Amino acid sequence: MIDHVTATTFHRFLGNGRTSPAIFSCEGGEPTGSTEYVVKLRGGLERREQGGEPTGSTEYVVKLRGGLERRERGLVYELYASMLGSYFGLSCPRPAIVLVEEDLAGGILEELAGDDRKAQIVRNSVGLNFGTQFLVNLMVWPVDKSVQGSMQEAAIRVYAFDALIQNPDRAFSNPNLGSRNDDLFIFDHELAFSFLLSIFPNRTPWKLATEDYLERHVFARVLNRVPFPADFLLLLSELSEEVTKYFSEQIPDEWKSDDLPKIESHLAQMSEHAAEFAEEVTRRLA
Repeated sequence: MIDHVTATTFHRFLGNGRTSPAIFSCEGGEPTGSTEYVVKLRGGLERREQGGEPTGSTEYVVKLRGGLERRERGLVYELYASMLGSYFGLSCPRPAIVLVEEDLAGGILEELAGDDRKAQIVRNSVGLNFGTQFLVNLMVWPVDKSVQGSMQEAAIRVYAFDALIQNPDRAFSNPNLGSRNDDLFIFDHELAFSFLLSIFPNRTPWKLATEDYLERHVFARVLNRVPFPADFLLLLSELSEEVTKYFSEQIPDEWKSDDLPKIESHLAQMSEHAAEFAEEVTRRLA
C-alpha cells in the first residue's frame, strides 16, 4: 500500500523551476523501508519488495498540485509511474500521498510575501499531493555525463521504461535522474503517458520508429548494442490486469479520471507485444 502522510513542517522550495517542488517534514505512513507490491508472476501471487530504500528521514520532496500544469492528472502520472517503475526493478524514491492542511499552507503564505507565483501554488495545493521520500547522498545526473560499463544495465532499463510509458521528459538536456554508486534513481513523471494527449491513438504503441522523443532521451547516444534486460522482458510479458488494477486502486478517488483505464489498456497492449517491444528498443539503440 502507498503511504499516506501529513505534512507538518515546510522547509524550502527546490529552485525556481516550472513545478516548484518543496521539501516538507511529514508524519504518518509505514515504517521506513522498501515499498511492497502484490504482483502476479507465472500464474501465482507473491509479494515483491521494490522501490526506494530506508533513509531514516521523515522528509519528503512534494510535488504540489498547484505547481503542475495538469494538476490531479499530473499527480496520477507521478504515482502510477513510481509504482510501475518499482515493479520493473528500477530504483524510485519511496512514494507517498501527502496531505497539506490549511493551517500549514497559511503559515507558508506568510513566509512567501512578495512571491505571488509560489503563493498561488500553495493556495492551490491544500489537500492531497504527491511526494517521495527525500534521499540523502543522491547526485543529480549532470548533462552530457557518460555511462560507464557498470551502469549501462541500469541505464537501458531507464530507457526501456520511458519508452514503455511514453515519457518525453527525461531528455538529454533535462535528465530527471539521480545516481548513487552504480545505481540510477528516476523521478519526475508528471509528463509521462503522453499517448493520453493523442487525438488519434497509436494502434501499435510497441512500435517505436516514430517516437521522436526517444532521440532526445538522456541515454539515446550512449547505449549502443547494450542487450535488452531479460528480466524486464519477463516482467513486461507477465504484467497482468490484476497488477495494473492494483496500481489504479492506490490512486485517491479525487484524482481519478478516465485516464486510468486508458493507461491499463496501453500496458495490456505492451505486455501482449513484449517481445516486439524489446526488439524495437534494441533497434533504436543499434
